[in-house]
Amino acid sequence: MADFIVHNSLNPYKSVRFSITLQQQVLKNSEGEPIWTAEINTLEPDINGDQLKSKYIHLRTLENLDKEIEKAVSELCGQIDWSPLLTDRRAPYVDSYVPEESFGVDIDGSVEIVIKESLPAAGIDIDSISMTFNGEDVTNQLAITGDPYEYKLKWKPSTVVYETY
Repeated sequence: MADFIVHNSLNPYKSVRFSITLQQQVLKNSEGEPIWTAEINTLEPDINGDQLKSKYIHLRTLENLDKEIEKAVSELCGQIDWSPLLTDRRAPYVDSYVPEESFGVDIDGSVEIVIKESLPAAGIDIDSISMTFNGEDVTNQLAITGDPYEYKLKWKPSTVVYETY
């Protein structure tokens, strides 16, 4: 069993302790395929003051364990009273970008932008991110990595090859 703490980015004064237990089990009368079971729980009450029910994850491999834990914890956190919440008053900002100059860009180069949001904040809505280049929407060509408080956007223009005769 392991414990971890979750903070809400809009309430820096409250933290909630969660426990996770991970076990490998082999079902009776089976071919011996192991199943991983994770139980995630907290003693924090829900919004109505009732005990939150544990979340269980059942996986054949540990490949998606992180995503499943994040999903289960998010569902549990959605049932917790995090008030009082602070107001997110600042907009996200561009922290850096490459290339820094509008000339001398390599033909095989890419455009990289780092967008950040300072706490307390609700986070950057990834679905609200869009990018246009010379009036053309290139949003669906972006590679976006990071988390809701810092995203890195990378766009590599497609290379157009012209033949001359």
